[in-house]
Amino acid sequence: MSPIVLLVVALCTVLIFHIKRKGISTQRTPPGPIGLPLVGNLLHVPLKHPWIKFQRLGETYGDMTYFHGLGNSILVLNNHGTMLDLLVKKGNLYCSRPYFTVACELMNLVNSTAFAPFGERWRLHRKLARVALGPEALREYDSTLMDISAILNRSLAESPADFINDVRLAAGRVIMSTMYGISVDSAQDPYIVRAEAAMNMISKATIPGEFTVDLLPALKHLPTWFPLTRFHTVGEEGRKMIEELVAKPYQYVKDEMAAGSSVPSFTRDALTKKELQTERDTDETFEHAVKWAAASMYAAGQEVISSSVLNMIMALALHPEILRTAQAEIDSVVGRQRPPSIKDRHALPYILAIVKETLRWHPPLPMDIPRASIEDDFYNGYLIPKNTTVIPNIWSLSRAPDPDYPPENFSPERFLDNSRINKPLSPLEYCFGFGRRICPGRGLAENSIFLLAASIISSFDITPAVDGKGIKIPIDVQYSSGLVSLPEDFKCSIKPRGGTAISVDDDRQA
Repeated sequence: MSPIVLLVVALCTVLIFHIKRKGISTQRTPPGPIGLPLVGNLLHVPLKHPWIKFQRLGETYGDMTYFHGLGNSILVLNNHGTMLDLLVKKGNLYCSRPYFTVACELMNLVNSTAFAPFGERWRLHRKLARVALGPEALREYDSTLMDISAILNRSLAESPADFINDVRLAAGRVIMSTMYGISVDSAQDPYIVRAEAAMNMISKATIPGEFTVDLLPALKHLPTWFPLTRFHTVGEEGRKMIEELVAKPYQYVKDEMAAGSSVPSFTRDALTKKELQTERDTDETFEHAVKWAAASMYAAGQEVISSSVLNMIMALALHPEILRTAQAEIDSVVGRQRPPSIKDRHALPYILAIVKETLRWHPPLPMDIPRASIEDDFYNGYLIPKNTTVIPNIWSLSRAPDPDYPPENFSPERFLDNSRINKPLSPLEYCFGFGRRICPGRGLAENSIFLLAASIISSFDITPAVDGKGIKIPIDVQYSSGLVSLPEDFKCSIKPRGGTAISVDDDRQA
């Protein structure tokens, strides 16, 4: 079939769908920008930092903003109550994922935990996470996280100007150690570089509208030489990158287990725990599921942790008074003779408030991974058509109006002020997703971010960097525009606190 014929078929399919949908129902869909024939209002869907424009559109159209065209429906949710109503209370209708042609098909991400359609494979992935990352299993990694935080502190003391790479390395160590029991020694380690490159590609491929082929799937049959088919190259590169991301560390664990030298990890536990014996004996795809479940957390977890810790460092450089208050709390509870631990978490409310405020101030995932409705639904008098891509706009929640603590300000006190009538929503209730699709690795992420934050705060003074003339260098950061939003390069000064010992036992490996 020629490319021109394919284009005609695609457009006719869209037109037929549009006419059929119009004939099926006269129900109102949620409000949204005014559209054009055929393409609807899809031209209003932003591709760069979409969460910001979605929030602004929400100020005009309310809790839900609806986009449609070319046979597609996209619904953006800007209100926490609406997110709970649809994604939790009606979770059985919104439990699936949209099928992104580039990400799911060309890159093969349909096998991952995040993008697996609702069904038996997804249930197995969730069970793996419950068993291998439950509260009891997480305690096995407490000493590992302590080691990693100590190594990060030593690196910050020795090369403070390289703090961004040091944090990236620490986040990579957390994920590689807990998912596979692998030690990494450099931010340029192939495991870390591979995960960052793959996540960068995945982040872009899962933004609705990034690729025209996601809106018109028939275009995937166009030959590579045809204009507007860059998606073929992106898909092929992504698939190769992701195959390595999935296969290599998994094979490392298998080899270590065969040699009798494996250490505790998500992958080893999933392959050996008694609670999963039935699945291992009866499910032919069990190892495939373990491999992809581990890789799913490997790629995303590294980026979420590093983004959060870097945002915290930036905030403390901008607010020295907050850093001093936090240090005073740690000194009074923990002292200066030992580092903070996970067990100190509930005794350090101000540190926990800083972690919450960091996640609120710049959420690592400003938009949660989209859902897909599996059938027509009616909500508040509006029709939400089957196969609608539903986007929870986390950014809108983080920017909820607050008369006492403006949302653009970094103010941990907003989570500690018990005198307020309207207390703010904790970002721990929305930053890791909702309902059945909540992030299976959220416990590990929370522990890691808290411990790295407390360790840095207890050991370092952080201030804006100065130039050769002693003038402060402004911190004006740009953020990446993918699924995970990372702060781009910025400078600050990190110096050990007086009287604080920066050390780590070299015999203990992260």
